Amino acid sequence: MAAVKPKRHGPSMDMTAMCDVAFLLLTFFIMASSFKSEETVTIDTPSSISSDLIPETDASMVSIDKDGRYYFGIVDPSQRDDFAKVLSDKYNLGLSNQEIIGFTTLSEVGVPMKQLKAYINLTEEQRMSYDLTGIPLDSTDNELVDWVKTFGESFSGSKITVRGDGGTPYPSLRNLFKEFSAADLNKFKLITKTEK
Repeated sequence: MAAVKPKRHGPSMDMTAMCDVAFLLLTFFIMASSFKSEETVTIDTPSSISSDLIPETDASMVSIDKDGRYYFGIVDPSQRDDFAKVLSDKYNLGLSNQEIIGFTTLSEVGVPMKQLKAYINLTEEQRMSYDLTGIPLDSTDNELVDWVKTFGESFSGSKITVRGDGGTPYPSLRNLFKEFSAADLNKFKLITKTEK
């Protein structure tokens, strides 16, 4: 007589603990990561062979778009509120605490100081469609230099970075360097993308 073979059962594993670990890891990485602020203007930087990294703290960023308009930004978001307070006090902008908090959400500013308060109070959708004129930088009004100097006074040892679009007209870059030189701002880094 043939022997009865017992049914084979596959190994059983409780997946509850594995799901808990997966969600704990997911939560950790979401909480530990910092998200990049949305850029005010898209800049396609030229390439180079430099491997220097952008400083993560104590750095201001001057950007020039392909139309030659100037923008000012602060790399470290935690420094934006202190800078907004100093800027408001120094130039009598009258920014409220709520507007200073609104300033911290801006990665870059592309409006003159006299329009800053109104720009901060716009909604996100209104900012996306807002026609940015850029921060003035010419012989009669070099406000951009004031922004950079105020940041340098607020954070000692700060660095200046310049990010220009590959299609930026040369006179706009020359004007920036000339005004920086006149204001004795001779040390800055040019931001490029690395060649592959």
